[in-house]
Amino acid sequence: MLKIHESGMWFHLSEDKTFPIEKSDTYRKVNTRSVSTVEFITMGPKQDIIFVEAKTNAPDTENGEGIGEFVERIGKKFVHSLEVCYALLTKALPDAEPSFPDLLQAALKRRPAIKLILIVNRLSRAHCVTLQDALRLQLRAEMRIWQMNVIVLNKEIALKKNLIKG
Repeated sequence: MLKIHESGMWFHLSEDKTFPIEKSDTYRKVNTRSVSTVEFITMGPKQDIIFVEAKTNAPDTENGEGIGEFVERIGKKFVHSLEVCYALLTKALPDAEPSFPDLLQAALKRRPAIKLILIVNRLSRAHCVTLQDALRLQLRAEMRIWQMNVIVLNKEIALKKNLIKG
């Protein structure tokens, strides 16, 4: 069992189905080139591939930072993570990644359903929808190319869906 604590939430994951990309050797090497990644990538119950980014909070539309900048940063993390995975699979990144599980690699080669999930610890249900719409707009081309889904959840919903343990 792999336990990851991020943004005040605990994730309990199957070690043989999860790639903790943000803590990987590969990420350490490419991060010097403005690459950003999600927390981890894991296999779902239907052999789908789930990219998970966790945040403590997110700006709302009245906030100073603005939702646009936040969504752009999160979108980049999802895209860069997808690119790193497939670069590892095709050996475009030459080094073997010891923490990239064989089961996950095999699933990625089979053209899986891909889900990009943003879990924000402190976020209202209403703002989940607003943020999800904005993120889908940001990633509309990638969603079409990869046939993927983008989902935004708060802690309460993530707990009900057993994505986090607390």
